[in-house]
Amino acid sequence: IHMTISKKAILFLFSTLITCSQLVAQVAGGKEQKLFDMYVMGEYEKCADRAMKMTENDKTKYDSEPYLYVALSMLKINDDPELAEYYPDALRDALKYAAKFTKRDDRLRDKEEEYILDQNMDHINMFKEIALREGKGYFVQEDYRKAVYYYKLGQKIDPRDPVMQMIKGVGDLYSRNTRTGQEEIDEAIAKFKEQAQNGTFEKNESTVMAFEDAFIYYGEYLKEKGDRTEAQMVAKLARELDPKNAKFERLQENVGG
Repeated sequence: IHMTISKKAILFLFSTLITCSQLVAQVAGGKEQKLFDMYVMGEYEKCADRAMKMTENDKTKYDSEPYLYVALSMLKINDDPELAEYYPDALRDALKYAAKFTKRDDRLRDKEEEYILDQNMDHINMFKEIALREGKGYFVQEDYRKAVYYYKLGQKIDPRDPVMQMIKGVGDLYSRNTRTGQEEIDEAIAKFKEQAQNGTFEKNESTVMAFEDAFIYYGEYLKEKGDRTEAQMVAKLARELDPKNAKFERLQENVGG
């Protein structure tokens, strides 16, 4: 009797763990059961390979779901020291396919076909945070070109987010790609001004560091150039968006606002 109860308990625990894993791993709104099963069972290489083949198949290459499975699987491969040895570009590939997922899914939305981006924003935010983290790592080392590479991937993952656009623009400025950088920043600033006026700005945990960096580095850049008036405008806007932010308060004091 005790053995039977114990077995049932173990089976229940196992099924509970599988269910929890599925909730974490699941591509919301997805329909590719084989990809789902492979991913949930930890068969990340198989999942990535199958999903990648689907992105190259004429019948399925316009679907967005396989691209997200490639991205998620490559991220898992990157996190596994044994597998990562054989996939040196796994992290970069994960970000690239996350960006391709967004692009494909937006096309489905534009055609008024079934799309799944909005249901998978947790995944998107995770990939944005990774891209920003990698970019920041290079930025602080003053390797601005590599920083821009990752910021650009992050922007492609979520082109609607002005934070991604502004931090990429700042990276461009610091890497001496001044014209492109200023265009990106001007567009992002216009979006932030609209959000400030409408009261629609919301901080996102996955991008908050880049949000702060973008305004601080840009404000300092303007001050170095001697454009104090513009620097003060930037600091003022930052305070309007996030009034209680001590870093923005110091920025405003630093630029004489």
